[in-house]
Amino acid sequence: MRKRERELDELRQEQEPPAVSTPQYEWPSKIMLRPRPGATAARIVQLQDPPKQVRPTNVEPPSKVVCNVATQTTELADVGTQTDAAQEITEVTVLKANVPGSIEANSNEAELDAESDSDPSFLDAEVQECQGQEAEEMDLPSCAWPSTPIQRLEEEYARCMRVSQEDLDLEPAIYLQEGSELLSQLRDELAMLPELKDLSPECDISKADVGDPDRTTAAEEKKLRYILTYHRKIFLGDGNAAPAPARGVVSDLDVGDAKPVAQRPRSIAPHIMLKVYELLKKLLETELIEFSVSAWASPIVIVLKKNGVDIWMCIDYRVVNGFNQLSTYPLPLIDDLLIGFESAMWFMSLDMASGFWAIRMTERAKLISAFVCPFGHFQWVRMPFGLKNAPLVYQAVINNCLWGFVRLPAEEEKLVDPDVLEFLGLDRFEQDESEREKAERNVPILTDRITAFKRDIPAPSQMGPVIGRSSYIDDIAHGAPTWDQLCEDLNALLFRLRYWNISVSLPKSEFGKLSIPYLSHEISAEGLRATPKIAKGVQDLPFPKTLKGVQSFLGSLNYYHKFIDDFPVVAAILYELTDEQIRAGRDLSKAKEAFEILKRKIVSTPLLRHPDRTRPFVIIPHANQWAACAVLGQEYDGVIHPVRFTGRVLNDAELRYHVAEKEVVAVMRVLDVFQTLVQNCLVKVFTRHSVLSWLLKSKTADGRCVRWGVILSHWNLEVHKIQRDEDGLPAILGAGITSREHLDEVAESLIPAKGRVKAPPVISMEMLEADFAGYVLSFDGAAKTSTRQGSCGCIIWELPGWKILAAHGFILGDVTVNDAEYYGLLKGLTLASEREIQDLVVVGDSRIVIQQVQGLINCNQPNLQRRLSEVGILKEKFTSMRLVHVKREYNQAADYLTSKTLALGTSWQTEGPEELRHLVQVSKIHEKLMKPLVIMDENTQGVSPQEGLPVETPTGIRPGPESAPLSTAARIMVAVTRSRTQEQPEQGEPMGPLE
Repeated sequence: MRKRERELDELRQEQEPPAVSTPQYEWPSKIMLRPRPGATAARIVQLQDPPKQVRPTNVEPPSKVVCNVATQTTELADVGTQTDAAQEITEVTVLKANVPGSIEANSNEAELDAESDSDPSFLDAEVQECQGQEAEEMDLPSCAWPSTPIQRLEEEYARCMRVSQEDLDLEPAIYLQEGSELLSQLRDELAMLPELKDLSPECDISKADVGDPDRTTAAEEKKLRYILTYHRKIFLGDGNAAPAPARGVVSDLDVGDAKPVAQRPRSIAPHIMLKVYELLKKLLETELIEFSVSAWASPIVIVLKKNGVDIWMCIDYRVVNGFNQLSTYPLPLIDDLLIGFESAMWFMSLDMASGFWAIRMTERAKLISAFVCPFGHFQWVRMPFGLKNAPLVYQAVINNCLWGFVRLPAEEEKLVDPDVLEFLGLDRFEQDESEREKAERNVPILTDRITAFKRDIPAPSQMGPVIGRSSYIDDIAHGAPTWDQLCEDLNALLFRLRYWNISVSLPKSEFGKLSIPYLSHEISAEGLRATPKIAKGVQDLPFPKTLKGVQSFLGSLNYYHKFIDDFPVVAAILYELTDEQIRAGRDLSKAKEAFEILKRKIVSTPLLRHPDRTRPFVIIPHANQWAACAVLGQEYDGVIHPVRFTGRVLNDAELRYHVAEKEVVAVMRVLDVFQTLVQNCLVKVFTRHSVLSWLLKSKTADGRCVRWGVILSHWNLEVHKIQRDEDGLPAILGAGITSREHLDEVAESLIPAKGRVKAPPVISMEMLEADFAGYVLSFDGAAKTSTRQGSCGCIIWELPGWKILAAHGFILGDVTVNDAEYYGLLKGLTLASEREIQDLVVVGDSRIVIQQVQGLINCNQPNLQRRLSEVGILKEKFTSMRLVHVKREYNQAADYLTSKTLALGTSWQTEGPEELRHLVQVSKIHEKLMKPLVIMDENTQGVSPQEGLPVETPTGIRPGPESAPLSTAARIMVAVTRSRTQEQPEQGEPMGPLE
């Protein structure tokens, strides 16, 4: 394609205005022609004024353009008005000259005979001779203008194949293969075009799938086939055929004030060109698309199938969908469409034929839907697949057809067959065949303002609901208790479809069956079964190698979670996996075990009974450490059969509930999810605890129990307490319900991290030895939210002996608490660096600051990022730095400095003996930082931080809050601190590992 790009670039440069001014040359007055073989005279053609290169708008382009000058062949072939170029020659002068060989050998030797210019006889003879030999001397081009879109497409196909072959001859081409992964990622954003073998196939009603060979009689099948034959006009023999346009509805695209976006076409491999051409040709033949001059252009995407030969042709409408306003029309819930079959014996399913193509487009929508490819620029006449509002538009059409809200406008109702109007009880328009044909030719061009939904003409009462059910876009399922009722419903439904001119795919529809497939489920009189597409190869499916593969597997199972009774119990451990765990190959034995259990469960899903509101419902809850699930069932012949399964993983607060409370959560989950099924029905609850009965009767409940009791009081509950499953419940459980005891056994081997009981943390082995010799920095910070004034404090301790080398408090302005904590650390590191300390242990009570410096959590706030970078610069000045987080009650010394600085409103330095003694007394860092102490010698005596001032320390005890009586000044200082210094310290969590 590089050659093609160069040609387009040259054409663009020719059309753009020059960057600098260029001289204007006059039109040539004479052209010298090459002499004929054997001639000794040169020929000169004198021309008139230049022709006007304007293409008329209402004139048919000529089939051939004749040019007398070979150098003008390209230009004249492109301009349709230069048909009279030969007539513009007013004078031809032939000057005899002595030419040795030819003009090509020595063109400068041609001598012009001026006198021959005025010889009319000589001029006329030469003109005739020149005109008579035009065809022999020149290869005249022809410009054939196609008269139909098909001919234009064929010429574009020939041109593309010619260009592709030239590119292949010049240089090796590189084509990007849009693999099947693109299809899975952009399935909802691409307008996928189906394989079209025949867009208008004839329909053979005899091939309709009618009845069950073992249950239906010939008379029953004949009756139903007669109905299909009577309405054969709306049936198509292929599900991908082009349907007739539906009446009274049109699709529009609203992009607001967005400017048109024209994307460049994507390259197509030469061996795929023919397939794309054939598909576009069929779409043009059926008038689904047309050539476009729109300012919009979306590219096509070629997706190779798994066999590497066949293709999916799609249109990338991601840009258009980004601008298009989303419709708020609702889609029905799939679970709601799967109920209501409890009394049905015979079933039928109808699939609309290429449903979206039945909806016409407004003129604005046609322009916006335009797409571009190497064959040209096209736009849709009917609604394409891939537009985000397309399913909602079609859902609105089918819903109105099935429920009968509005009727067609008069001009379109004239096109409805008389027998349809008679069946629906509508007024019949009197018209003969000629008027009918005229009306069909003069159907008004629909816009978004004159559709049936904008006119809002109410339908009469006899056009009410047909089958009392909705469809899911283009899929309709219905059941009836008797064969006659099924035929009657089918007849009424087909009449209504004919009224709106909605076509049905005969090969994809089934009539009079004992079971039908519907929305990846199998519906029968017995109940509902799952028919997942992944069940065929799921047995040999290996454990995914990436997190995305695990998520894809779980997403597929979510559609069938109502068939798996303990889905949250088993799947919880898979939801906790991270991509790093899977790629690093860590211990995934439990995850793989859960994966295998789910594979077995999805292959052997149980039969779910249709909910029958005439029978009481049964709820069997089950709860463990991390999940609450339950079974909703009904009793048939003394056996409880499942109707639905549900459950969820508990949140952090619910994890601390008692198991009896978790069962209440499971019961409330069932009542919430299946509210429409069990409302106003008797519900029996089989529970292993008495909490539920107490909630319904207690008058002393408080907290969440009150809320639960109020919610449960609205339901008709009958609670049955069972101690163990052996008491009789297993005997009445159906085959599809797993016993609660077995669920507990499964849970024991699949405990996720969320369900594990947190063991007490092990004391770090990196605590400092009792005889450690080095330096410790403790810091703290504080700030007032109202004034944003803050302070920080830092103390440098020397070990052993816990001598204070420096203790400073600094006042800060316009800071937050985290800013102040960072400033405390920075000030302390600066003081330690000035004393040339190389190894330092840093202790603080700010978990955020400690973990951000350690790199355990991210720092996202810009102001803290600056402080973090300053800490990183200071860390380079130390050989080693270990950081420890402690609770505030152990960091009382730095906390005291910070509080007093904030109260004083100025920076200060601790120097007095009383102050230093107080800092030693209130500090508890050694309790978290040091290993158990060794009893010191009785003669051991503490040394004061300043000038060897002795500190009274009892034998064998380090300085602490009760190691010596406090003076009056010290007792006053204690009151300044923010935390409890005189209270007995609570047992806190052991210190985490040092950095």
